[in-house]
Order: sequence, then C-alpha cells, then structure tokens
Amino acid sequence: FMRKSFTLVELLVTSAIIMIMLGITIAYSQKGEGINKVNRSVERIAFDIRRIANLSMQTRQIGDKKVCGWGIVFDESKTNQYIIFSDFCEGESIRGDKRFSEAEIHEVVKLNWGVVIKEFDINMLMYLPPEPRLEIYDEYDNLANDGLISLTTVAGNFVKSISINQAGMISTK
Repeated sequence: FMRKSFTLVELLVTSAIIMIMLGITIAYSQKGEGINKVNRSVERIAFDIRRIANLSMQTRQIGDKKVCGWGIVFDESKTNQYIIFSDFCEGESIRGDKRFSEAEIHEVVKLNWGVVIKEFDINMLMYLPPEPRLEIYDEYDNLANDGLISLTTVAGNFVKSISINQAGMISTK
C-alpha cells in the first residue's frame, strides 16, 4: 500500500512561498510604520502651533521675566527638531524683540525617530498677545503671509506637509 505525504520538493516550494509572503508583509509594515511616524510628527507640530497660541493668551510671566510672546523656531542644521520659546519683554517695555535667543528656550521638541524636516520656508512662528496675533517669518526673517513645512522619513519614501497662514489656519497635505 502507498502512503500519502508531502515530498521534499513540495515542502521547499511551500516554504519559499511563505518566506516571500513574509518578506512582502514585513516590507509593507515598515513602510506603514514610517508613514505613521511622519503623520504623528505632523500632528505634533500642528498641536504645538496651537499650544503656543494658547500660551500667548495665558502666560504673562515666567519667574521674574515678563513674556511678550511665544514662538517656534526651525533650524536648517537640526532637521530632526524644533524649538518652542518664550519671547521675553525688554525692560519695562510691553514688546519683545521678536527674535529667538538661547535664554528663551522653553522646550526642544525632537521628531519621531526616522522622521526629518525635509524643507521649510518658515524660520519662525510668533504669537503675540493679547489677541493672539500670528507673525510668520521666512528664511530671510521677513514677515510672510503663510508658510509650509514638509516632513519625510529618513528613507524619503513618504512626505507630508503642514501649511499655516497669517490667520493661524493650519492644514496638512
């Protein structure tokens, strides 16, 4: 009588098919993970922009220094982070200098691992109380009407952008 069983060739072919499918699944999930990281980083930047608008309405003083505005600054040499800062008033003035300095750092926000800022035409965003009024500064420190920040994975296989206008409207694409 004959036994029914798999031959060695059938087992090897089945194993090869399973390995190919597993490789495709792993590659797809890694790409999906990169897309999710970029999306989370975009949402974090949008959240922080809204947060500095709220801070500019609420915060009047930090320690003994009077706050005249809140901002976010982007540095082209550090594409994996941005800085949230408070613009301190100068002396008795009710105005700050609308410039970032190391002494004004409130928080350094690092993007998710594997995500970088690909390009931006915004050097700094600044919310000024009490309204708050948004001022957008381009890479030449000139006032701009709007700005764009694009994030990507380190591999560069997915890009998502945030645009913001002078009214403070944020959109992603």
